[in-house]
Amino acid sequence: MFDWTERLTVALLIGFLLTLSLAIYADSGLLWLVWGALTVLITGTALVLVNRSEPPSDP
Repeated sequence: MFDWTERLTVALLIGFLLTLSLAIYADSGLLWLVWGALTVLITGTALVLVNRSEPPSDP
């Protein structure tokens, strides 16, 4: 069905939306700053992991 990169993308999207809704609800400047920094860090780490993975073999 989905390979691990697609599952990672879906998980990141769900996590992003949930934490964004919490940050909007809390309405704190410090929370927005922390949320933004963590979002960049987590997304960047995911991109590095996906780009370093083995390319799929040709059928």
